[in-house]
Amino acid sequence: MKNNPYPHQNFASTEDYLEELILWTSGERGRIPIDENNGGYEDLNVNDSEAKVLKVPQDAISATISFEVDASVTNKTRALRYKKNGTAPTPISGQAFGDGDVLELFGKTSLTNFKVIGIEEGKIHTLRVQYYKTAQIQ
Repeated sequence: MKNNPYPHQNFASTEDYLEELILWTSGERGRIPIDENNGGYEDLNVNDSEAKVLKVPQDAISATISFEVDASVTNKTRALRYKKNGTAPTPISGQAFGDGDVLELFGKTSLTNFKVIGIEEGKIHTLRVQYYKTAQIQ
């Protein structure tokens, strides 16, 4: 039996994303999509009235988020703002993104601290979120 050179072995509890990245890129282990029946996927509607958070499954260690903005927005490349530090973005504060952008989040802290809001009044955008768990604890 081969010894594991990575001492933490449990990415879900240690949030050691560098360890997981090494395992993932080496093909030795990696992340697995969480089944939709277990909360592994969500469509999140976002507007300009309040910052929204993700519904992160307990065993999630990362997520891929794709953005679909309201077809009638003035600027499709800057339709939403997000922050990953736990504070709420506003229509004038936070990192901007737009239609077709994709964001990868790694680590439980990034997932639970992620907040997003729309920039333009009265528009509804959709975030498509796929959550992943680690293959280390199967």
